[in-house]
Amino acid sequence: MKTEEMKSTRLKTGLTQVYINPPGKTNFAPYGLALRASGYGLRSLITRFRAHELADGEAGAMGFLAPNLDIDASALKSGLNDSGMVKSAAEAAFQNAAKAAIAGAYDIVVLDGVLDLVMQDSISVSVSEILMLMREKAMHVELLLTGSDTADEILEKAHLITEMKVHRETPGGHGSRVEVVTGSGKGKTTYCLGKALLMSGMGVPSFMLQLIKSPRLYGEVMASQNLPGMQIQSMGKGLVGKRDPEVNTDHKKAAREAWRNAKEVVMSRRYGLVVLDEINIAVNYGFIGPEEVLGLIAGIPNELRLMLSGRYAHSEIVDAATLAVEMKMIKHPYEIGVKARKGIEY
Repeated sequence: MKTEEMKSTRLKTGLTQVYINPPGKTNFAPYGLALRASGYGLRSLITRFRAHELADGEAGAMGFLAPNLDIDASALKSGLNDSGMVKSAAEAAFQNAAKAAIAGAYDIVVLDGVLDLVMQDSISVSVSEILMLMREKAMHVELLLTGSDTADEILEKAHLITEMKVHRETPGGHGSRVEVVTGSGKGKTTYCLGKALLMSGMGVPSFMLQLIKSPRLYGEVMASQNLPGMQIQSMGKGLVGKRDPEVNTDHKKAAREAWRNAKEVVMSRRYGLVVLDEINIAVNYGFIGPEEVLGLIAGIPNELRLMLSGRYAHSEIVDAATLAVEMKMIKHPYEIGVKARKGIEY
């Protein structure tokens, strides 16, 4: 991507996003956001304060998206204490990330698991330090803070808050064969993108089929063109409006064509991960029958992991999943008049 194009897409005003997750679970949305942003030449730093099961894919992800993604896991050295971190290493990693955000060295700065540090006496990252970072970060920097708990003062100042909830989980956790990602909160598509990016970094061929989004060069689509192990195809007609058969005729036709393609991709055995993005919306509007999706789930190859995303997940499809995740909206920037931003929302 040309330098002038990269400069022109710099965010005018970066916000602060907070993602709350269940203890021991990881929200992969920040990784997906980094992928999307990379498509516009935006650079991301992810500083990680906790382990996760797809960490082996990080080196590959950085290589794929270079020079637009850096991941710092130095807080998780050998010789860990009871909290899982060396105190000095965690504090140093926080300070380095804070300096980068304040200096504007990156467009997106993610502090993954930092909110849990605030709640620990053994690691000295204070609420006041987080609040200062939120105030003093460079104007264009988008700041993402994640963890299983945090202080009310941080939540009050955040522009976006999404709470991730796990409603159904059979043995296997994030390695589950069929995962449903639903809810009204932000981060469903980016959660799936994040897992696909990391799994492709581990050598697992990954495919995302977008059933509602139209064939435009969204950030993730542009970025995926440089990823040898990940492919994204958009086959929809864009935003679905009222439940009016005449209005939605074109949407249904596009969704049916995408569904035929989805079945072929799933059964092709060419991929280890297939994401059917916003298929839950297509089912909710009657474009695809829930029984059709249930039939696909019942027959997927043993080696395949399938992710079904979008609002309004059908209850029978949730029951058929081995993992069901809800992204619950607590606060969203549209409430204060912020419109969708290139590299962040699309």
